[in-house]
Amino acid sequence: GEGNYRRAVQMGSDQTKFAALIRHIGGDLISEDEIEALAVASRLRHFEKGETIIAEGEVPPELFILVSGVVRGYLLDASGKEVTDCVLGTPGMVAMPYARLDVPSPSCVQALSTTVLLAVDMSCIDSLLKTSLGLNKLYISILQDAWEMHWEVERISRQCTARERYLWFLEKYPGME
Repeated sequence: GEGNYRRAVQMGSDQTKFAALIRHIGGDLISEDEIEALAVASRLRHFEKGETIIAEGEVPPELFILVSGVVRGYLLDASGKEVTDCVLGTPGMVAMPYARLDVPSPSCVQALSTTVLLAVDMSCIDSLLKTSLGLNKLYISILQDAWEMHWEVERISRQCTARERYLWFLEKYPGME
């Protein structure tokens, strides 16, 4: 569960920690060899509140997995105003702005609190996606989860009053006032 996920960050060698985090996300879909390859290609990255994780137009060199904190995806509207597209606060969620991993980001990803991300080198992921049915299934599952989360935020932003949106946000992301 989530407690085991958080404990994995605090114990053992870096590779052991990274493998535990990846195993938490991948479950039975990916092999131990694939978990080890991903762990070797990983590192922890720390971001402060307000710091940009991925800028619009950047091709992300790493895939980011939330360990702790809260991040948001946003884009700029025609007048230059920031429009939040998604908010992530559940450890294990993939914090990427787009489904395609090899193109410039159409939006920004920013830390809303002090945030720790597991950063997995994109070349490792690209290589494994070419050969691993399990990793492809995991990728599809991650995309489905992201789609559901996106539409929850979309529904809230379009159907609720400003007060209702604020109360939803506080309930969904405790401590983020």
